[in-house]
Amino acid sequence: MLGSVLTIWALALAASANGQITPPNALNLRITQNMTHTISPTLYLHFLSTPVKLLSIVGRYGYMWEDINHSGDGGLYAELLQNRALQGVIPNTGAALQGWQSINGAFLTVTAGTSGVSSALPNSLQVSIPKTAKGPIRFANTGYWGINVQAGWTYTGSLYVKSPGYCGSVTVALQSASGTIYDSVTLSNVKDTYQKLTFILSPTNSAPDHNNLFTVTVDGAAAAGQTLYFGMFSLFPPTFRGRENGLRMDLAQALFDTSPKLWRFPGGNNLEGQTWEQRWKWNETIGPLENRPGRVGDWGYPNTDGLGLMEYLDWIEDLEAVPILGVWAGVSIGNYSDLPDWPIVPQDQLQPYIDDVINEIHFITDPENTSEWAALRAEYGHPAPYNLTYIEVGNEDQFAPDSYQAYRWQMFVDGINASFPHLSLQFLATSPPSLPLDPPYLKIDFHQYSTPGWFINNSYMFDTYPRNGTQWFMGEYAVTGTETGCELGSPSCGRLLYPTLEGACAEAAFMTGMERNSDVVFASAYAPSLQNVNSYQWTPDIITFSARSVAKSVSYYNQQLFATNLGTHVLATIPEPSPSTAPLYWVASHHATNQLVFLKVVNTGSADLVGNLFFDFPVIGGFGTAQQLSAGLYPTPGVYNISNTLETPDVITPVASSFGIVDSSEFNYTFPQSSITVMTFAVDF
Repeated sequence: MLGSVLTIWALALAASANGQITPPNALNLRITQNMTHTISPTLYLHFLSTPVKLLSIVGRYGYMWEDINHSGDGGLYAELLQNRALQGVIPNTGAALQGWQSINGAFLTVTAGTSGVSSALPNSLQVSIPKTAKGPIRFANTGYWGINVQAGWTYTGSLYVKSPGYCGSVTVALQSASGTIYDSVTLSNVKDTYQKLTFILSPTNSAPDHNNLFTVTVDGAAAAGQTLYFGMFSLFPPTFRGRENGLRMDLAQALFDTSPKLWRFPGGNNLEGQTWEQRWKWNETIGPLENRPGRVGDWGYPNTDGLGLMEYLDWIEDLEAVPILGVWAGVSIGNYSDLPDWPIVPQDQLQPYIDDVINEIHFITDPENTSEWAALRAEYGHPAPYNLTYIEVGNEDQFAPDSYQAYRWQMFVDGINASFPHLSLQFLATSPPSLPLDPPYLKIDFHQYSTPGWFINNSYMFDTYPRNGTQWFMGEYAVTGTETGCELGSPSCGRLLYPTLEGACAEAAFMTGMERNSDVVFASAYAPSLQNVNSYQWTPDIITFSARSVAKSVSYYNQQLFATNLGTHVLATIPEPSPSTAPLYWVASHHATNQLVFLKVVNTGSADLVGNLFFDFPVIGGFGTAQQLSAGLYPTPGVYNISNTLETPDVITPVASSFGIVDSSEFNYTFPQSSITVMTFAVDF
C-alpha cells in the first residue's frame, strides 16, 4: 500500500431555491500517497534529433482545430494579405475583390480571361489605368481588417505581375489608411508574362493602430491606358520560431503557453466540405503555395490552404505534442434539418477515398528514402517522417450513423491497418458511443457544447464508466450558453459572446472529472480555439484577436492552469467528489519525476469555502503555492458572467500566492466563490 487514503469530511449541502448549491462552512481534507492509476504518457519516436529520441508526452489537454472565425487565414497563419491569390471567388463579381480597393482611379476586377500564375491559381487581379491618368495610381489590400506595422520587423513579400503594354516599375508600400508611408520598395522587370518579384519592407516607425494598408503604385502618366495583371501576392511579418510560411507570433505563443499535448486537425466541419469535391484534400495543401488551389471552407469563406498539412505537423512538432489526424470518411455536410439528404459515398465507390488516406499516411510516416511519398516530403523540406499514432475516422458521424456502422468505419480501419501493420495506429470513432461497430472501437470522440449546469452536473459522468479497455476523447467541448435548449442559439437567449468566469468554473469542474478518470478519458480538446472579432461564425472562443491585439479568455487561463500543473498519477480521494460534496470539485495528482503534488479545487458556488487540509506526508519547505482564477478585485461582487475582451483583456487573470503549512502537514485555505484554484506542493516521493 502506497499510503493511507485521502479522507474528506464534508458537511451536508443543501440546494437553494434557484438551483445553486449552498457551500459548507468548513471542509476537512486529508491527502495521502494513495495513487489510483497512471496518467498514461504517449510515447513516440522523435526523428528530428540524432540519435533518435523517445519523447514521453505526459498531458491530456489540447485543442481541436479547424479554420473557423478566420482562425487560420487571418489568424494563426501569419499571411497579412486577404484574398492574396483570389482563390475560391467568382471572377467579374464585386465579392471577388474582398480585401482589395482602388486608390486614385485604378479600375480593379478579378478575371480568369488571362493565363493565371498556375493551373491551381487561374484568377488574376486586372488593374486598368485610365487613359487620362497622371500622378500615382494605386490599389491596396486592407489585410485581414487591418495590418499590424511594427518598427524593427522585417516584412517579407512577393507578387506576380505582367502587362502586355507596360514595362515600367511598380512600388509596394506599407502605409496608414490616411497616407503615412512606413516603408516602400520600387520593383522593376514587369514583362508580358508573369514574373515573381520579391521584396522586403522594414518600417522604422510603428503605426499607432492597425488601420493600415499594403499598396501597389504605378506612375499614372507612364501607365496611362495600360492594363496590368497581378496574382499571388504575399506579405509575412516575422513568424513564430522563424518558420517560413509560418505562424503569427502572438497567437502561436499564446497557444504554446498553454502547453497543449495534442492537436486534433483539420476539423471539424471544415474537413468534410459541402460536397465530396469540396472536402479538405491533403494533397492540395502541400508544396509550393502557387500549387495550392484553396477551397471555399465549410464556414463560408475561402481557405488559402497556406496553412496546410505540413505546416500543421511542423507546428505540432514545435509544441512537442501529438497529432490526432482527422480523415474524411465519405460524408459531406448537408442541411442539418434534412439529415437523410446528406451526400454519403456508397460502399462500392468508397475505396478511392480510402486509398487517398493511405497515401496521406505514407506521406506523413514513410521513413526517409523509402518511397515516392517520403521523397516528396523531403523535397518539401521534411526528410524525416512525422509522428502519427491517432487517426480519427470522420467527424460527428452521429449525423450519419447507419452508413458509418454498415461499412464506412470498417472499410477505413481495415484498409488503413492492412497498409500499415507496423505503425500500431489507434483509431477514434465519431459515431454515438452506444452504436456497436465492427471492429469494435477502442477510442470514441465525444462532443459537448452546453450550459454551465450541464458541465457541473456531469463532472461525475466518467466515474462509473466500464473499465473495459475503451477510452473517451472529449474532442470538442465548451460552455456556450446559459439557457438549456439555446446553447447554440443567439445571444438574446443566452448564447455567450465570450467565455465567462461562470462558464470557466463549470468547465473546470468537468475537467476535474476527466482528469480524475484519465484511465478512461485519455485526452480532451477545447473548441473552438480562435476568433477574429471582425468576422466570425461561432462564439465563444478561447482566444479573441484583431490584426494587432489578443485577448486570452477566462477559459484560456483555466486550460493553461490544468495543462501546466499535471501529475503522472492520480491520487485517490475518499469520498470522491459527488453531488453530496458540491459545489466543490477536485482532483489531486502526483508527478513522480518532479516530486510534486497538485491539488485542483473548483468552487462553483456563490459563497466562499474554508478548507482545513491535512497531509499524511511532509511538504518540503513547509509551504505551498497557488494559482487562482476568481472574481478577485472585480468591482461588482456576486457577478460571474464577466469576461476578458479586447477592450478589457485582463479582467480575470491568474493570481499567484504562497502559504505556510503547520508542521509541514496542515493548513487552512479559503476557496472563493466561483473560483478555480491550483495548488502545488513539493514532496519527497
